[in-house]
Order: sequence, then structure tokens, then C-alpha cells
Amino acid sequence: MALPGGDPMGTQPGAEDEDLAMLAEGVVAGREWMRGALQKGLAWVEENPGTALVCAVAAGFVVGKLLLHRHRSLEDVVD
Repeated sequence: MALPGGDPMGTQPGAEDEDLAMLAEGVVAGREWMRGALQKGLAWVEENPGTALVCAVAAGFVVGKLLLHRHRSLEDVVD
């Protein structure tokens, strides 16, 4: 993509191709890392189902408190 008035950043002609190649490598590396982390997490859940259930319930409770928090009015506090 050419900018009108020249190239203010002074990049080289092949710089965009190199940047796109680096971005693609980063996306692939991120996918591989995520796949490995997911496999390790699922293996832990298989080995520790009770602990995983307790963690899931606790996480659900915390998220529910954060997202579904109802602001209390002065009348609620007095009652």
C-alpha cells in the first residue's frame, strides 16, 4: 500500500513482506502454544476431576459476583 507523498517511515521495499511473514510465524507459534496449553489443562482435568469441579464452581462464583453485582441502595442496607 503506497502512501501519497512518499514513504515517511523510510521502509525498504521488501519490509512489508518480511513483516507479514513474521506475523504469520507469530500466529502459528501462538496456535501451537495454545494447543499445548489446552492439552495440558485437559490432561490435568482428567487426572483431578474433583479439584477441577471445585475450581470451576469457584471461578463461576467469582465471575457471577463481578458481572451480576447489584448495587445496594440505602434502603437495602437499612432493612
